[in-house]
Amino acid sequence: MSYKADTVAFSGLLEWDDVEQLINRVKNSMEQWSFVYTQDEDEKGEMNADSAADFLRARMSELKKLDKICGWFYVHTKEEPSIIKIYHPRMSGGGCSRTTPPPWIIVSKEKPESIADLESYKPVIKMPKKGLFNRIFIF
Repeated sequence: MSYKADTVAFSGLLEWDDVEQLINRVKNSMEQWSFVYTQDEDEKGEMNADSAADFLRARMSELKKLDKICGWFYVHTKEEPSIIKIYHPRMSGGGCSRTTPPPWIIVSKEKPESIADLESYKPVIKMPKKGLFNRIFIF
């Protein structure tokens, strides 16, 4: 199935029970998985289904210490996961933010070099708007 991740509806923020089910689906997938840390100079790697499940379980444990309510995991589809975005609560901005924060980690069936093509996870740098005075009088 060919698709672009940012054009497909994700099933939303998972609850912790859903994350447990997701980890079991990844473990039973018998597929190769890849990961990319989007904030750490793109640390990336590949792993088998068992290692991917262990990796996700370790991230879940880490995040549960920070937030007992939200799962911080988004998935393309719960039934057949192929792209999983993991958000870090301390890197996700405030509640009034107008921008979508980049995921902390992307775990995918795609190879690490292909993930960037699938998912535009890098924050967009916008030029600050100039006020009326600055637009009229160029300094």
